[in-house]
Amino acid sequence: MKVVTDLLRRVVFSRAMLFTLGLVFAHSLVDAAVLSILITHLTEEWKEYSLWKAAIVVNVQEGTLAVAHIVFILLSDAWTGPYKMLLCSAAFSALGLSLFQVENVVSFYGPLVLVTLSQAGIVVTLRPFFDDQVMYAAGRQSTAKTKHWTSIVWWKCITLLADASATFGFSRIYTFRTLSLVSAIIMGSALFWFWLGTKFYSLTKATSSPLRDATHVVYTAVVTNRNVEYPQTPNQLFKNSSGRVKIPPHVSWLRCLDKAAVMPQDEEIHGHICTVEQVMGVKSLLKMLPIWMTFLTFSTVSATGSTFFLQEAASIDEDFNFLTFIFWQRSASFVVKFACGWALEELGRKMNMEQRMILLRMGMGMGCCVACCVAAWINARRLRLTDSMTVSRLVPQYVLLGVMEGLSVEGLDNFFTTQVPESTARYGPAFVECVLGIGKFLTAISIYVLTQLWRWFGAKVSSSRLDKYYLMLVVLSSLNLIIYCLVACWYGDWRFPVPGDDGDIETANGNAVDEAVQEMSLRPEKDKLPLLEPKAGRDTRTLRSRSFSRPSSTMGGQKRFYSMRSSPFTP
Repeated sequence: MKVVTDLLRRVVFSRAMLFTLGLVFAHSLVDAAVLSILITHLTEEWKEYSLWKAAIVVNVQEGTLAVAHIVFILLSDAWTGPYKMLLCSAAFSALGLSLFQVENVVSFYGPLVLVTLSQAGIVVTLRPFFDDQVMYAAGRQSTAKTKHWTSIVWWKCITLLADASATFGFSRIYTFRTLSLVSAIIMGSALFWFWLGTKFYSLTKATSSPLRDATHVVYTAVVTNRNVEYPQTPNQLFKNSSGRVKIPPHVSWLRCLDKAAVMPQDEEIHGHICTVEQVMGVKSLLKMLPIWMTFLTFSTVSATGSTFFLQEAASIDEDFNFLTFIFWQRSASFVVKFACGWALEELGRKMNMEQRMILLRMGMGMGCCVACCVAAWINARRLRLTDSMTVSRLVPQYVLLGVMEGLSVEGLDNFFTTQVPESTARYGPAFVECVLGIGKFLTAISIYVLTQLWRWFGAKVSSSRLDKYYLMLVVLSSLNLIIYCLVACWYGDWRFPVPGDDGDIETANGNAVDEAVQEMSLRPEKDKLPLLEPKAGRDTRTLRSRSFSRPSSTMGGQKRFYSMRSSPFTP
């Protein structure tokens, strides 16, 4: 009882949060009731849509939604700000949902594009905007941890309510046009409610995006300084506080980017010269490409949850409530995300292996990805051989789908946070969604190719060879797991240095410290840093890693708050 009382005393609430939560509810409702089961609407409402055509449309829609995250977060940071972006996105979402009342298939694509892009605009700004209202309401007397958990509790309660409303409240709405009309009314009402609370909000202005550094560094290194020699001394690098000749991380195929920080000889320093910190941030970002590549196959498996899994359930029982599967999937992701995430985080802290635990978490998700494909293959074989199969047989593959997303996707978010500067860490969810979106586009292409070459996909599930497709995913995901393990071993313990680490970077074999010792031995005694001196009073143990939480995208890079993901169960 005392614990509950203490928790209630710490609950933070304000009028700004009250007006924002209505938009949270509406956005989660549209995502669950309309977009998550889009393929069932396509195949039921428009009979001319065959299975493979509907799957391609859904994958392209989900890929567009994911890739658009980067575009809208840049627009929000540089021009509109989060508040204006939310108003415009919610208005276009309500408009697009209302336009679904058209009678023909061709006119369906315009509203679908409108709803997809508007949902992307809401995704990248709503959660950070809500976090800022929580921080403003909590004030300075509350700790960062209290603010963080307050935001999560309120967000989860509303998204759970929205998913439950979609699953059980909308189960009697059988037509897509009626469902979209009800969703449009709810979104419009939430937008009006959100607008009424304008005077209570803590608003922030648009700022320049740190992602501009990426294009600036690449252009300077490849174009402007392409003929410049690599630096031979630390003094040749602009704002080189570390005193190193080579800019970390030390990756051979990224060495050319060091030229962006080389100062011109006997000339004034112009604006095109980049600092060492800028180059290091861009190199750290690009170094994650091998990890991101392993998530392309992962995204292909994830795409089956909103396409072929749902159609298999429809072929077994046409009257089944498909939203129940989505609810189970997201519930499994939610539970695993918190339970396993907390356990691995605590274990990593005790063993001083936080970075490796993040990689282990993603690896466990990749393993669940293989298990999900195996379960789907077994059920597809059984469905092809017998007509007495029940919908409950599909529950394991949906649960495994949620588990693998809760482990790997959230792990990739945390991994991104440890690899980039503070100012860029808030873009982690957007980058992760962009990678998964590219995988959805590749999935759409593969479905088309497999249909044209081997006729694996027909008009319905009964005329398709989903068992062969799932078997192919078993092989690909197994190979992908092996590749991921190799990439994770190559990555080791490297992480972007945080303030207070004196610019030192730890690697898998610890050679960063050895290089620093050799470098220090060549300097005069007075220039040696106390980091490697045993008697200097500095703890020489492994450098601390960055926190698992992510900063808000509207209050600067120094604040550790969670950013919004497309799933309403994501913290």
